[in-house]
Amino acid sequence: MTSSPALVALVAATAWFLVFFFVHVGGVRAGFENARWLLISYAASFLGTLVTAIVLTAWYHGVQTILLAATMAALTSACLFALYVPALYTVLTSLSVQNMMLLRRRGGALSEAELYNRFASCKIMEQRLATLLGSGYVAPEGPFYRLTPRGRMIAKFFRLVKILWNLGPGG
Repeated sequence: MTSSPALVALVAATAWFLVFFFVHVGGVRAGFENARWLLISYAASFLGTLVTAIVLTAWYHGVQTILLAATMAALTSACLFALYVPALYTVLTSLSVQNMMLLRRRGGALSEAELYNRFASCKIMEQRLATLLGSGYVAPEGPFYRLTPRGRMIAKFFRLVKILWNLGPGG
């Protein structure tokens, strides 16, 4: 009995994405650097998705069907990744999420002054700059920080998004 190439592609992409998810979370919990581990673990998952879809489809079908299944598997995997990354970075970097988690840990209430000390401090700015430095988006230049070519490219992209969505200036 042959199975539908579309079903094979969807199942392969979903199964490999679940493998990626657990491997990525495990790596982050083990202390691996998130961005690099994200790319390594996803690349391995993506390759597994393609190989699985191609091998399982090639068993019963011709080249055109194999290409269709591989394309569907790749697009499904990419869509799942596109949904995962914003959710991941919301949890990892959102000040709003951090505020709520801190409030929860502290019994549900903190004074405004305690919240300002925690979230509007030099420490937060230092952490953000360290992240930008580590990602290669900024570089120190004497007492200043300058955008790198990579940082300029990202900044231009987000400027266009903000213009498109009519968000105005600010974070």
